[in-house]
Amino acid sequence: HKFKGAASLSVAALDGATCVCNSGVQGSINGIPFHKDCWDEPLGDLVQQKNPTCWVEAYKGGLRCCHHGWILLDQDQNPWENQTDEYHMKFRFWFQEYDPEEHQDLVRVHWQTEAMSGEYDVPVRSPDVPPEEALHQISSRWTVRDMIHDCPAGSSYQCTGSSANKTGIHLIYAGGHCHAPSCYTMELWNADNGQLLCRHDPIYGNGTEIFNEDGYLALPPCLWGSKEEGLTEPIFLSFDTNLMSIKRNNNTYGHYGEMALWQMRAVLV
Repeated sequence: HKFKGAASLSVAALDGATCVCNSGVQGSINGIPFHKDCWDEPLGDLVQQKNPTCWVEAYKGGLRCCHHGWILLDQDQNPWENQTDEYHMKFRFWFQEYDPEEHQDLVRVHWQTEAMSGEYDVPVRSPDVPPEEALHQISSRWTVRDMIHDCPAGSSYQCTGSSANKTGIHLIYAGGHCHAPSCYTMELWNADNGQLLCRHDPIYGNGTEIFNEDGYLALPPCLWGSKEEGLTEPIFLSFDTNLMSIKRNNNTYGHYGEMALWQMRAVLV
């Protein structure tokens, strides 16, 4: 009181139990410790929505059930012992020789609408909700600066290089990540001026040709570049720009392990 400083006063019961430390319910799945870091609003909605993915005692399914060597079958199903499925994958890369006069360094900027769980549950609709209105939504609000990490670009997936003498980014690529078949839309907004920066509407295939296979969907990314390439000029976003992501799912049926990530590439300017 004399020095007008802040302090804490703890009161303990003499004849009852006093909680010394509460770090929540601890647990594991198949021997692997369970840990989630779901952030509160405005960064994420999962805590306020009480999404089961955030707590081990409520977890129903998703990534934490899919580790190497685990077989996700019912007990009465044959786990095909001594059988191996072999896959072959082929990659093709196009590149240009680096020219400092022509090329700029693209850094990875990333955000999770499900901050920072890495996944979430899409709960099944209530019985009183008509099928045509079956919709589940989560959102997140953050700043460009939240995606900037001053460490050598390429040394970690989060590192964006030095931001010294920089004021923001030119957004070049924005790709949302969500899962079929319940993904409706993903939207990325400039929350300061109401500008829709990017929107994904899944394109459902209806044929047999490559990239239009029946039963599959595509999520074309948003791209910015030169007019000569037929693209819109890159969007400048200052480090203090407020962003908002809105993700919508059809929740006629429940869905575990859903994602709402924004994988983006930008140039620091």
